[in-house]
Amino acid sequence: MSMLLNERIGAVTRLTINRPEVKNALNETVMHALREALTAAHDDGTRCVVLTGAGGSFSSGADLKEAVRTSIGPEESFRLLTEVYAPTLKAIRACPWPVIAAVDGFAGGLGCDMALACDMRLVSRRAVFAELFIRVGLIPDGGGTWLLPRLVGAGRAFEMMVTGRNVDAEEAAAIGLANHVYDEAVFEEEVMRLAESISRQSPEALRRGKAAMLAALDSSYEASLAREAEHQRAILSSEDGQEGFRAFVEKRPPVWTGR
Repeated sequence: MSMLLNERIGAVTRLTINRPEVKNALNETVMHALREALTAAHDDGTRCVVLTGAGGSFSSGADLKEAVRTSIGPEESFRLLTEVYAPTLKAIRACPWPVIAAVDGFAGGLGCDMALACDMRLVSRRAVFAELFIRVGLIPDGGGTWLLPRLVGAGRAFEMMVTGRNVDAEEAAAIGLANHVYDEAVFEEEVMRLAESISRQSPEALRRGKAAMLAALDSSYEASLAREAEHQRAILSSEDGQEGFRAFVEKRPPVWTGR
């Protein structure tokens, strides 16, 4: 049985971590498969990616039971973090298309940080986020120290880090950790409705908009204005850039070609 299910629905690629027996704990096999799938999505016609978990959990984090069973020491842990986990998390950010974390159930530790690495988080009412690392005497190692303060502010991020407490769906939405909260009965439908809506937007605008926003997180306001102007010039030089204006003037839906 595959540990990562890869399904294509129109222009949406849906990736499902498929280890429900261990609450979708992350191991080397899953991370390699996820990175390969995200890389393939760059130029296979995908326009939006949905990342989720099977069986009522998003992901409980790194597979610590597997680590204990195989007696993974500090050097092997360092290898996994730098050569397996980090490249996969970077692949989420590097994917040119929007990546949505669909969190139904628990997202803990590395699973929480993986959801943070996505561009949006859509959650069911039973979703729970937790920076679990402190519970086993560790610090976040999936980019959480960088991502979480930018989403919820330094004070709330620090509290989540040093307490490891659970943050439920309603609180997650209130503090900016989740974009939308849906009832479980309609969760899958609403996630796909939004993903499909996003996938129908201009590919050039999706790709360049994501690139510009991520770059802006590490640069000044002035640099962001200049970068936006460069991206806008490139869009307007493309076929899709011209199509957007023509469709608006002609009062019809645009037909995007990705060129």
